[in-house]
Amino acid sequence: MIDNLFLCVGAQKAGTTWLHSQLNSHPQISFSNVKEIHYFNTIHNGSILLTQRKVEHIERLIKSNKFALMQYFTNLSRGLSVDQKVKKLLSPVDDDWYCELFNNKKGVYAADFSPEYALIGEEGFRHVRRLSQNRKIIFIMRDPVSRAESAIRYFYKTKGADISKVPIEELMKLAETPMILNMSCYGETIINLDKVFEEQDVGYLFYEDMMTSKQEHIDKITKLLGIEKLVLSKSSLEKRVNETETYELPPKIIEMLACRLRHVYREVANRYQYVPQTWRYNS
Repeated sequence: MIDNLFLCVGAQKAGTTWLHSQLNSHPQISFSNVKEIHYFNTIHNGSILLTQRKVEHIERLIKSNKFALMQYFTNLSRGLSVDQKVKKLLSPVDDDWYCELFNNKKGVYAADFSPEYALIGEEGFRHVRRLSQNRKIIFIMRDPVSRAESAIRYFYKTKGADISKVPIEELMKLAETPMILNMSCYGETIINLDKVFEEQDVGYLFYEDMMTSKQEHIDKITKLLGIEKLVLSKSSLEKRVNETETYELPPKIIEMLACRLRHVYREVANRYQYVPQTWRYNS
């Protein structure tokens, strides 16, 4: 079990990378060697992201030292000490594996910023609760259509493709996938978080507000965690990370997204009696 667990469960393309870059230096927050672990979505959504990463690491290990695995299994069969890095790499993905990723010091939060956790459902969040003595969760929401637009641009950026040359039919096909739409459907995530966790353990934030008042939002998060304040430097206040190019998607794509996601604006406004003024539908 983890004594203190701090999760950011999304939304994807809603400032989670910027937030990670700021909190990574806080002495009372301990991240693993990657921002997004993808443990709970592997268990509860069948995601292959974590599996792919483990396979890639094993392939790199073999490429750099083709005898590493042979030595590991030879030592294991003889009862000799084995390379702990190789052992961790080959160990099954379970709760023990997850807990061992963190330096579980007293008073320090183990942190995992995996936006895909937004979709792990009620059972996934109950798993989080079972695995942690104390836990704090933040969920950052961005204008649903703007978030989907950014996700589409980022998809082609990761492929090294020029999105301006992608046929509109292909763009539309991608925009209609659950990968794009579901990440902007905040209502179910909010319902599941409210079901599983106490009110004082969850912080709901808005990306647009966070980007215009960064220090204020960092203060909100450290207050939620009950840890020392973190004063941002001028460069941190001006820093942008993981940006995508400002390519305007065709109006037909925007219209489809607005139609499919209109209900999210109503759900969020009803829940909080507020959405940022910059959201498309804010009343």
